[in-house]
Amino acid sequence: MSGEASNLIAGATLQGGKYKIIKVLGQGGFGITYLAEQTGLEMKVAIKEFFLKGSCQRDAATSEVRIPVADNKDLVDRCLRKFRSEAKKIASLNNDHIVNIIDVFDENGTSYYVMKYLGRGALSEKLQKGPLKEEDALRVIREVADALDSVHSNGLLHLDVKPANILFDERGRAVLIDFGVSKYVDSDQDTATTSSLVGFSRGFAPLEQINATGTSLSPASDIYALGATLYNLVVGITPPDASSVMDNGLPTFPPHIGAEVKEAIVKSMQPRRKDRPQNISEFIELLPDELEVIQVEEPTEIRGNLDATVPKKGNPRWHLFVSAAMLVASFVLVIIAHSKMHSTSDNSQSDAKIEELNQNISSLSDEKDELQKQINELNNKVNALNASNKSLNKELDDKKRTIEDKDKTINNLNTDLRKANKDVENLKTTLKNIVSDKK
Repeated sequence: MSGEASNLIAGATLQGGKYKIIKVLGQGGFGITYLAEQTGLEMKVAIKEFFLKGSCQRDAATSEVRIPVADNKDLVDRCLRKFRSEAKKIASLNNDHIVNIIDVFDENGTSYYVMKYLGRGALSEKLQKGPLKEEDALRVIREVADALDSVHSNGLLHLDVKPANILFDERGRAVLIDFGVSKYVDSDQDTATTSSLVGFSRGFAPLEQINATGTSLSPASDIYALGATLYNLVVGITPPDASSVMDNGLPTFPPHIGAEVKEAIVKSMQPRRKDRPQNISEFIELLPDELEVIQVEEPTEIRGNLDATVPKKGNPRWHLFVSAAMLVASFVLVIIAHSKMHSTSDNSQSDAKIEELNQNISSLSDEKDELQKQINELNNKVNALNASNKSLNKELDDKKRTIEDKDKTINNLNTDLRKANKDVENLKTTLKNIVSDKK
């Protein structure tokens, strides 16, 4: 009987060697995601394999995926069709903030799709260091909102927006992934019913998705999750469940969170779908303006006797004074305009340099994290070797003590044997003497 395995092993190949598995990146209820190499281009890719947890098994010898319980076949077939549909959905969306699918194929009795590998990590990993600055959180949310706008415009609902499903590309841009529970929207009602299998993530899913009792879903369902994600980013903790929000409202916000951000979160996470923003445009309107607000100072009060300096109308010097004033004003406006042109140019160059520096810092930070990870792995191996060495040394000492004990036992037995031989000799001598006396 052949063994079983849940995932493909490192070094396994797909499509006749076109793809080579490096390691497992993650596993959910519907599939397994691998880091792999596209061998022809020597390029890293992410490959998602359909593998329904609890219903599918894999033959370790052949990598073939099978359904051991016949009663589960209908469920697996339905989910497999949904998995293939997911690949087509994602491939049809052309947006910089949505994961890019580059290949789809069937093998090992299941289906796979290949995506561009996003190696800058997930948003959920960044949150392990604490909440994001408000401006960083808003940048991410706007990019995810742009992705959702494209999703909704194509008649889809994502239904699983959360930090773990938001990755970053090589330019540091947020990218929305995992359309495993996405659904098509009813074009007539702008809603989707929950008649088919729908999953959800606690803290990020609205009541209509959690209850799944036939209540309709809509773009406002994704907007709830988007607001919950913004809450997670600025507060630093997972939002309360939708049922808790329904009963108790949201907890008190930390004082550093701005009023507009707070309002955007509260309105987006309303328990009743109709009380939330109904589309992405309405959600974006709740967020603070991206442009910096320029404070205009109040005019400075002019003090003194104006009559002594400004000629009265009708005075012969009046027209001369007005002309001079207009000339000076024009000259000042030209200087200001010229200064602004140079300032704008300098600012653009500075912004470009700052962006380049930020990218370099981010890249160095990632390299540092990777090196630290390698150092930790080496330290773990050294510790494991030391522990193993200690165990071997202890075992060796135990063996030595056992040998010493055996040697002592053998020496004692030899002593006893010599004594017994001496006793035998004495008995022999005594017997000879007795025989001699009888004669």
